[in-house]
Amino acid sequence: MVWRRMFHNDPAPDESSAGDPEKPKRQIPPHLAQRLDIQAGEPRDPEQELRRRLARLRNQHTATLYDIEQGELALEDDNPWKRRVALLTEALETVESDYREAEQIEPGPFHQLPETPVTDFAVEMNNDVATVRLTAGTELFEYEEPLDWAERGHQVTREELRRVAGDPSLVVPADVPPALRPELQAHLDQSLFVLATVLRDRTLDEEPLPKSVTMADLAKPCPTCGGWTDYRGRCQTCARRSARLQELFRERDRLLNERAAEIEEQHRIAERLPLARRRHADIERQIAETEARIGDQPR
Repeated sequence: MVWRRMFHNDPAPDESSAGDPEKPKRQIPPHLAQRLDIQAGEPRDPEQELRRRLARLRNQHTATLYDIEQGELALEDDNPWKRRVALLTEALETVESDYREAEQIEPGPFHQLPETPVTDFAVEMNNDVATVRLTAGTELFEYEEPLDWAERGHQVTREELRRVAGDPSLVVPADVPPALRPELQAHLDQSLFVLATVLRDRTLDEEPLPKSVTMADLAKPCPTCGGWTDYRGRCQTCARRSARLQELFRERDRLLNERAAEIEEQHRIAERLPLARRRHADIERQIAETEARIGDQPR
């Protein structure tokens, strides 16, 4: 094998040349050499070494006293960990109550829209920037892409369309109750934007545009809550409820983890109490022995 030949061909060390002054020696780093020279020149002071040891022991003595104090506190009926656990449990109960409440499906707002046609679909590409036009009833809507779309690698990342013409309030039917008009107007604004986005994307993908779209298609009833859905069938009421549930779920998970951590820490500190007491007694013994040795040192 090659590695055996390599080692076999290396010349064996010549023991007779170990003391050869011309043979290069391994150099000690300058900072270590300086420290070794200082230590070699300093006479050892036994009392000073003992006092350094005593200072370290006293620091350890203080640390073990703190461990014992914490361990005894963890065993008490009323301690900081239990109080924090109680607060976290209370917060957890509130979050779980809110979660159960959020799970309840409240009926969404709804008013049936007429079969008014949405027509005159037109999508123009100017320098690869899309402009979408459509007519809802008698109102012309126009949407444009921002000019700051970016190309990442070989894929074009397009920005959301922006409405530059058209007023959603003018397509809200006159028979809609006043209490529902603001919500329906906001919904139609969103649903018309969704429709314009579908028209742009289908044009880019060279797919046919929808042939028949009505105002009723922009606000169909949600099968879950009965509220309005947009052109793609998405319900904002259900989406908000889902987002709220996810938020509460994450908060519940966080509180559960914090409560478990508090309980675990209390148990860990309490279990270390016997060891801390033994360590404390051993350090006190070493302190007494060291103090006695210092007192025996000749003056």
